[in-house]
Amino acid sequence: MSRAASWPAIWKSAKQPDDRAPEARTFMIIVINGPLGIGKSTLSEALSERIDRCAMLDGDSLVAVNPLPADPVEHLHRGILLLLRHHRRFGYRHFVINHLWETAADLEDLRRRLVRLDDRIFCFRMTLDPESNLARIDRRASVRAIDELDYEKETFHREHAVLSSAAGRELGEPLDATAPPEQLADALLREIRHRYPSGGVQVG
Repeated sequence: MSRAASWPAIWKSAKQPDDRAPEARTFMIIVINGPLGIGKSTLSEALSERIDRCAMLDGDSLVAVNPLPADPVEHLHRGILLLLRHHRRFGYRHFVINHLWETAADLEDLRRRLVRLDDRIFCFRMTLDPESNLARIDRRASVRAIDELDYEKETFHREHAVLSSAAGRELGEPLDATAPPEQLADALLREIRHRYPSGGVQVG
């Protein structure tokens, strides 16, 4: 089994020298994976509103560049690390990061970079039946000025097929996204506190 398959909700232990200062360590990094339209950004917002001294990073925004970089994953991961260091200097200690990661190798690359800052990382993969996910895409499209519905549905079907074929937890610990985002965030944080009562999470 690859190292990436051990991603679920366990605190990782750094095995290499890093740049973490004891007074500036984060307490928690949450990575949210999932297909288009499932609610990654909305859940991330709900989580960041509930965790004190928390910053949210939206992966789609970080790679919204023209032209696209030659290596989008490298561009994204370098940007994430740069922003985490920036936010940490201003006192933010928890981070919620959302994006679509399609391979275990990409997620493992992100983990290797994140442990330079902190070794306590969670990765979740949001799941939802295709019909409900498509309904969310329809609702989102109804309030947008630009009609990209056909493109988004085609993208969803491709992404859903990739994520559904993942073995076990290699693309994140499965997280049922049926509940409203506020309830989902509360349940996720309760689970984290239950598993790791000394994790240092201050919920506001």
